[in-house]
Amino acid sequence: MKTFFDFSTAVRFGTDLGIRLLAIAALLGVSSTAKGGTIVVDQLAPTIVPGGGWGQFVQGGGSAGIFDLTGAGGTLESNQPSPIGAAKVTTGASNSDRGEIGISADFGLASDILNNLVAGYSYYKVDNGPNAFAAPSLKLGIYSAVGTGDNYGQLVYEPSWNQPAAGSSLPPTGDWQTVSIGSGTGAGSDSGGGWWWTGGFEQSSGAGGPPIKSASEWASLFALDADFASARIVGINVGVGTYNQNQIGYFDNVVFGTDTESTTYNFQPVPEPSSLAIFGIGALGLVVGGIHRRNQKQSA
Repeated sequence: MKTFFDFSTAVRFGTDLGIRLLAIAALLGVSSTAKGGTIVVDQLAPTIVPGGGWGQFVQGGGSAGIFDLTGAGGTLESNQPSPIGAAKVTTGASNSDRGEIGISADFGLASDILNNLVAGYSYYKVDNGPNAFAAPSLKLGIYSAVGTGDNYGQLVYEPSWNQPAAGSSLPPTGDWQTVSIGSGTGAGSDSGGGWWWTGGFEQSSGAGGPPIKSASEWASLFALDADFASARIVGINVGVGTYNQNQIGYFDNVVFGTDTESTTYNFQPVPEPSSLAIFGIGALGLVVGGIHRRNQKQSA
């Protein structure tokens, strides 16, 4: 029997515990249905539920949704990677605000994925808010069903740690940026790229910063803990987390998988009712026309 946890309920026990409960649920028979190619995401669940597709993960004054960028103007509209829509995330004035979108499922063995990773996304940072370093980030949840409490964590890819200059640098504002991430991105002397770790598998939390390492480097470190041998990727989150006040960001075309197969998630708004009506009228015309021709043939 598959067991599901309501993420909104789990969060009331604390964000870390809530995510752990979600990770456990993801491993109880809920496998990812992504099989490569592009998946259009036009609806978000109010919370993240294992096997339930993409959902919102918001706290306090944060928000997350999918918007039509038609008429937005400027580079936000003209340079968007996949017209006509994108996901939008915001935070308010509190450190506890969060605006993220995520999906929870069993995506596969973590060691295999991290050592052959293909990931990425496009993001747009609005020049707004006191934290100029904040921008939509990509997070991968890793969980092992065996172990003693040190068997969950998130790898976090933040634009501020992935600029041409080494160290933490301001991400660009006012235009779309496209990020492509391989298993070796951020490895060795590539100090301007990579992931930080929230803690787990005997590796301490980077607390938002160094050490910054590639996915494959982290996999090697995690492997020092025997629990990691059975660890799975159980979640993907994109957005703006806590301690990033008054942020406005957009993202689209989230890529996740390996060098043998990857999936692109394209965020698009639900078509307007008028568009659906026009489509319905056109379809009805085809049906009526077909019936009319069939009746003529029978009369002949």
